[in-house]
Amino acid sequence: MIEQSSGQSWIVSDRMRRAMVGDYLPRAHTSLLKKDTQLAIEVAKQAGFGVPVGEQATALFARACENGLAALDDASVFELMRER
Repeated sequence: MIEQSSGQSWIVSDRMRRAMVGDYLPRAHTSLLKKDTQLAIEVAKQAGFGVPVGEQATALFARACENGLAALDDASVFELMRER
């Protein structure tokens, strides 16, 4: 449904398909996304913007890293979501 809506994007299609089958071979390490999202939040805050969704994403990547998923592909965050 997402792929056929205005929410469609390459990143969602790519990560969702791999996450659904448990393919977490590193293409973009979770630790890299943790670092990049944190940097983006810092820049946004310096510019005076609030980024609540970005903060949630950063927290999810940080939690994934703390749970041993740092070296896996960032699609591995779906494992944390499945636990909920």
